[in-house]
Amino acid sequence: MSFKLFPRQRTEPDSIPLFSSGALTLSARVQWLDSTGLVDPHRFLHRHLRGDWGDLDDTERRANDAALRSEGVLTSRYQVTPRLFLLVTTNANHSQTVIQLPEENGPL
Repeated sequence: MSFKLFPRQRTEPDSIPLFSSGALTLSARVQWLDSTGLVDPHRFLHRHLRGDWGDLDDTERRANDAALRSEGVLTSRYQVTPRLFLLVTTNANHSQTVIQLPEENGPL
């Protein structure tokens, strides 16, 4: 039996990124989810780059909005399933973005 949590989808051509992702790094677990076709991390990257911060509280959203103006760290959190979240984090100078699971500690 085969199933997909989030199959690959085309991104909207008119969606303009608010900032650059820099080099993209996928954690080992996210690479596995991508390679098995269970999750398309690029879908969440595109949301992140457009300023859709996902499942953040108001304080975290305001921090991201301020970081856009002052070149701070940008973090998004997306609920993929009831028990699976993805974190997308872009460093302050926008030279690197990491997509990982919350329990992973990736470099940034």
